[in-house]
Amino acid sequence: MDAMIEARLTAGPDSLELDVSDMYRCHGTFITRCIERLSGRGAHVEDLLQETFVTAYQKRRIFDPERANPRTWLYGIAANMCRTHQRGLRRFVTFAARWSAEPESAASRSQQPDAELDRRQRAHLVGQLLQKLSFKQREVFVLYELEDLDGESIAQMLDIPLGTVWTRLHHARRSFRHLAEKRLQKEESR
Repeated sequence: MDAMIEARLTAGPDSLELDVSDMYRCHGTFITRCIERLSGRGAHVEDLLQETFVTAYQKRRIFDPERANPRTWLYGIAANMCRTHQRGLRRFVTFAARWSAEPESAASRSQQPDAELDRRQRAHLVGQLLQKLSFKQREVFVLYELEDLDGESIAQMLDIPLGTVWTRLHHARRSFRHLAEKRLQKEESR
């Protein structure tokens, strides 16, 4: 499918009609996973995905296929949407914390022996830990560790030097490990 997109892009600037629906079919799943991993799970993921492709449609005329491939371009749009969402979410959480001081209920902390529930809880924990990383670290960590992209692809997607990818990944791994150990100690002390 990416070949169809590439063929349309190489037809020339006068005939450049970037088909966003083809891009969605080809890259929608990848972009959805990235949005979910960068901003956390929730109803907002579909909103951010839609905003990403609406923005892609609106900016289709300025897309430069010589500068980036469609996947990289879409990822850049999605990452910007996630950054904006995170900033707004931080403001909301700060505001809500002032008005709500209710402790977490015991029922929400209880664990069931069911394996599926345990897996979901671990995935939720990973998501929580990822949200505590800086956006730049989370971005590289998600693309490398969870999306299995190589360093050169990440450098191209983020438009940063390869060395910066490895530095951010190193710091992200270290921070993630520290957060996980801290969380484990907290759990064991209960």
